Amino acid sequence: MSAKPLFLGLIAFLALSEPRIGSAGTWYVNKAAIGLRDGKSLETGFETIQEGIEAAAQGDEVIVAEETYVENIQFKAKNVSLRSTDPLDPDIVAATIIDGNHAGPVVTFTGTEDETCLLSGFTVRNGSAGSGAGIAGGEGLQRNRAIIQNNHISGNSAQLYGGGMAYCDGKIQNNTITLNSAADGGGLAHCDGLIRNNNVTSNSAVGTFPYGSGGGLLDCGGTIHGNTISGNSAAIGGGLVGCQGIIENNTIASNSAAYDGGGLLACNGTVRNNAIAANSARHGSGGGLYDCFGTIANNTLTGNSASSGGGFYGCDAVILNCIVWGNTASWVDPQICSSRTPTYSCIQDWSAGGEGNTTDDPKFADADGPDDIPDTYEDNNYRLSGESPCIDKGKNEDWMSSATDLGGDPRIINGTVDMGAYEYFAFKVVEVSVAPDGQARLTWTSRPADTYVVRSCLDLINAQWNPQQPMASQGELTSWTDPDKASYTRKFYRVEALPSQGIEIHH
Repeated sequence: MSAKPLFLGLIAFLALSEPRIGSAGTWYVNKAAIGLRDGKSLETGFETIQEGIEAAAQGDEVIVAEETYVENIQFKAKNVSLRSTDPLDPDIVAATIIDGNHAGPVVTFTGTEDETCLLSGFTVRNGSAGSGAGIAGGEGLQRNRAIIQNNHISGNSAQLYGGGMAYCDGKIQNNTITLNSAADGGGLAHCDGLIRNNNVTSNSAVGTFPYGSGGGLLDCGGTIHGNTISGNSAAIGGGLVGCQGIIENNTIASNSAAYDGGGLLACNGTVRNNAIAANSARHGSGGGLYDCFGTIANNTLTGNSASSGGGFYGCDAVILNCIVWGNTASWVDPQICSSRTPTYSCIQDWSAGGEGNTTDDPKFADADGPDDIPDTYEDNNYRLSGESPCIDKGKNEDWMSSATDLGGDPRIINGTVDMGAYEYFAFKVVEVSVAPDGQARLTWTSRPADTYVVRSCLDLINAQWNPQQPMASQGELTSWTDPDKASYTRKFYRVEALPSQGIEIHH
């Protein structure tokens, strides 16, 4: 009784390097250079970044040496690649500084720049503007589509929108956006491109209520994927406000609102595969989510707090496959208040019905972390333990077939999706070793209740898989040592879980 194997292919780990996007020529900037300054090498680099941009033609590259450049640069509709000497080195990013000196936006785009334009590897600080104090991407409907990546954007302040950046519709990825402020949208505002793998933390929307919305992000309508959005604050909507696209695979934690929507407010797109934890609406409703009308699927909401609706408040949305546990409210309904009835969800103390719901403890792996403090979310483990009632109890949907969970594992592993942001189990080999006598030892992740069989062969073309005796799971990890000490140049193994999915590996 074997199941259909799930093949593991070869995995190549590629060193990521900065692209030269259509570069025809290269110019250099080095404030510390002396003598001739023709911009043709680091030793003879221009004194200012703006000189480098002015010298560059469309498609050129401008490389900037480590220094502090006190200036407010403008791309002026040029599609050039502007970068530090190594945007993937955090020390170089920290030492290659564009300081706006509170004299305007640090970086200004006209809004016509396209996907061949790049800004990468800088610390962008001390900007001051009406909107887009750190990076001003355009205005209204005229917004740049430049790639903005690997930057540290901090200490910028806008009187209106987007302390860190505004009106940028290109790829915004792998940046740290922190300690920025604006009346609305402390970190980012009106950015409708792909916002991916950024750390958006400790930004604030400081406008006076009913303003002061979107501590982290405001009105960003593209896909928001794989970010950590934490420690942001606002009068309403501490983390995200009015973001209408797909919000997926993010950690949205420890954001705070003085009134409503600690984590998310009025985000009416699709909210899925997120850990939404330890957010607070101090004097209002919806510690986790408030007034969200889209689809809310496979999220884990825990440790959020509000006066009412610690987890959800006022969400007339499809709520599916969520875990809503350990949220608190000082007044009424700590988990869900004034929202549509969830289905296939795990909800603490729930008594209002709904198909497929459970009130059993989800049994997180370690919800308060090694420090035993739930509010310090960084070390909390919201994955499911092997005893969780949420395993294989969700409802499958088409989008899950090609999706991954918050940990990067397949969204459906054992035929039926789990509740919450994480699949319990990724069936994979974690170690293959060979002893001096030729014995191979395999170790794979395992489910406590499963049984496994290992098969082997010497020739894949004329494969005759020889099975070993089935063996019971040894817990979270299971190991097996090949009893065959014979000499061979190669041998192939297949590990199968009985009766569920299997996995093939080659040794």
